[in-house]
Amino acid sequence: MIGGKKIIHRAIALAATGLALGGCASFADTPPQRITPLSGARVTDGDTAYSSILRCMAAQTNAAVQPRIAVGEVADYTGRLDGLNGSVAPQGAALMVISALAKAGFPLAERLDLRIALQELDYANNKLLGPDGQPTEDYRRIYSGSIAEADLIVLGGITELDFNIRSDVAEASVGPVGGGARSYVMSVGVDLRLIDARSLRVVNVASLQKQIRGREIRAGIFEFIGNTTLDLGVGRRRQEPVHGAIRAIIEKAVIDLMLEQRGANAPSCPTNVQSVSYAVEQAASPQTQSEGD
Repeated sequence: MIGGKKIIHRAIALAATGLALGGCASFADTPPQRITPLSGARVTDGDTAYSSILRCMAAQTNAAVQPRIAVGEVADYTGRLDGLNGSVAPQGAALMVISALAKAGFPLAERLDLRIALQELDYANNKLLGPDGQPTEDYRRIYSGSIAEADLIVLGGITELDFNIRSDVAEASVGPVGGGARSYVMSVGVDLRLIDARSLRVVNVASLQKQIRGREIRAGIFEFIGNTTLDLGVGRRRQEPVHGAIRAIIEKAVIDLMLEQRGANAPSCPTNVQSVSYAVEQAASPQTQSEGD
């Protein structure tokens, strides 16, 4: 056993020496080369299980008669912080609401970030904006009623983020061989409200909650061999992304908020993920689309 340990130590020392010498030669003899970074998964659409229902709503509704929506603040009200990464809940929930409304085909009025728009308006008010930035009498004019009004407003927030509302652990070991499985459940929730922009009357409210599950499976060997510790292990850990779950809740909340805003004659679309395949078929059907028009 002692001889085997000496062989292992010598092999490690030789490998380290080779790497060090190779690195020195590389820096001394050749110019630095650009390192090709690893490429990850391909870019995909930010869809959830409810996105097909939103597109069904867009395909079967006449956009000309739909109300124009303005989205305000959809803040994180949970107060949950990660010691290393800051806020646990996404800070861009309002952007998720805007994307969901766009998928559903509703016209939008920008009210969330008007900093550049107000700066442009100020420049135009001082006759500073022209077609190509050159002095001209063809400067941008300001006319009454030139900014599209909003008919409805969406506001709300992320109101629930509870960790580990349930956890289960099963572990066993026989001699040096052991393994186990762990699972846990957390929950997130979103509250949105739909407001009439003229009367400020709350038209509809959606309050939704979703559970997120995680699980871990591991197995390994832990043993002392003389003065050496042998610790080998394999495992797998999976969890639904928290931000992805909140996007799914927001899309479902938008479905619930806006179903009644599509008009009395609009064909019905599913409201739950069990009927998503039906939604896809209906949205792709030319006959159904012609009836919706």
